[in-house]
Amino acid sequence: MPAAPSKRLRGQKIARNFIIGNSAVQLPHPLFIDPPSGHTKGWRVYVRPLPNGPDITTWLKKVQFKLHHTYADASRTIESANVKDGCFEIQETGYGEFGVELRLYFPTESGEKAQYREHYLVLTYWGSPEQQAAQEAKNWIVSERVETIEFNEPTVDFAKTLASEEQFNWLKVKKGRGKGKKPEYVFEGEIDPSALLPEKAPEGKDGSGMGAGAAWSQRYERQVISQLTSSEKILQGMIEEEQGKMEERKRRMEELGRAIESKG
Repeated sequence: MPAAPSKRLRGQKIARNFIIGNSAVQLPHPLFIDPPSGHTKGWRVYVRPLPNGPDITTWLKKVQFKLHHTYADASRTIESANVKDGCFEIQETGYGEFGVELRLYFPTESGEKAQYREHYLVLTYWGSPEQQAAQEAKNWIVSERVETIEFNEPTVDFAKTLASEEQFNWLKVKKGRGKGKKPEYVFEGEIDPSALLPEKAPEGKDGSGMGAGAAWSQRYERQVISQLTSSEKILQGMIEEEQGKMEERKRRMEELGRAIESKG
């Protein structure tokens, strides 16, 4: 029997972005061998992480794809243990477009119920004439969108998973260290990806003046919180001042009403 989820973090919310989409080609194509008679398109539909983003298998346990009822085994489930590069996908051939229903399942420790999404399978060229010409020339159609899932008041254990550094390991590349030595896996680029905010932003993007181009950091976050706290105090003072004026106007109206009554 699975263990009960841990306590929830009250008032907290963690969001994760990911991509839902499909790619398609005109048959015949080397990626699709011996398609059924009458099938003119080869396609794959998927749920995948953002480029250079965290591995979605840290919070997504499995995805159920529900295809058109004319397909054999129309309901297919892909487990996180069987995916490559964090991409949940199925591959098929056909000739018509339809809506693919997706059901997203989360780890037991999350205590979260499954969520539903839908993707319309696009098999024809789309966009401007130039875009359609490029798709036809490459024999490659892609239709994607970014989706967001919000975990409101996540469990303590699930929140730790969502903040773990291991979710970026899939971005590491193999580097040789010489004959007889074990290879090293490292991140490429100037800054290693991380689930945590850096203490301070790179030089030139330190948030001075709270500009739109400032990079977010723990220091910048403290600046914003301090500014919001100060603004809240000012706003509260303005509210209290207006309430005092309103009470004074009410008192004067009551006095005026009594004076009119006494003259009558």
